[in-house]
Amino acid sequence: MPQRDQRPRPIMDYSYYDTNKGFLPIAPNHAMQFGTALPRLLQRLAYCNPSFGPPLLAKLDLADGYYRVPLSSTAALQLVVVIPTDVGSENLIALPLSLPMGWNHSPPFFCAYTETVADMANSHTPHVDHHLLAHTQIYQEEPLIFHSAAQVLGTTTLPPLQYTDVFLDDFITIAQRPLHMPAMNNLLHALYNVFIDRPSNTRRQLVSAKKNATR
Repeated sequence: MPQRDQRPRPIMDYSYYDTNKGFLPIAPNHAMQFGTALPRLLQRLAYCNPSFGPPLLAKLDLADGYYRVPLSSTAALQLVVVIPTDVGSENLIALPLSLPMGWNHSPPFFCAYTETVADMANSHTPHVDHHLLAHTQIYQEEPLIFHSAAQVLGTTTLPPLQYTDVFLDDFITIAQRPLHMPAMNNLLHALYNVFIDRPSNTRRQLVSAKKNATR
C-alpha cells in the first residue's frame, strides 16, 4: 500500500486461506470504542468550569502503531506469509514479530493497549517531568478567553478540566490551567510505560517532538 512521503506499508491478505477464521475469538473487541470518543470530549468541554478559562487541547500521534505490539512466538508462526520475489528466485518466508496489517485481531489487541494508555493518563498519578514535556508547550503572551458564543454549562464548583481520550492511535488531551501540563505529563508517561521504546530501537520515535503542541 503506497503512502505519501513514506515507505509503502505491507498489508497481508489473511482472509485468502481463511487464516482470519482460524483463530479463537479471544481478542478484546470491547476495547474498540469507535464513535464514542468525540461525544465524551464534547461533554467534558460543555460542562467545564468557566472560571478556569478555556480548555487547552493537545493531540498526539503514535508512530508505527501496530508494529509496537509484539506477537507471541505461537501467533507469529500462525501468521507466516510467503512473499514472492523475481522470476526464478525463491520466495521469501516472512515471520511477523508484531501485529500485522490485515489480521482481523490486530485492531482489538492494539486498542486494548491504547485504551490502557488513556486510562493510565486519567489516573492523575503525579510524575516527574517527562523529557518531551517541554516540546508540547506553546506560550502565548495574551491571556486566553472564552469566545463570546461559547455555551459552557459547568458550575464554578467544579475542579479544572483534565481528561485524555483516544481514537485508535490518536490521543487527545483537554485540560484547563493549571492542570494542562500535568495532564500532558501523565499522557507522555503512560505512553512510554505501555509502549516501551528502548534507546536501541531503530524505528521512529514513539512520539514525535516536532509534532507536539498544545493549542
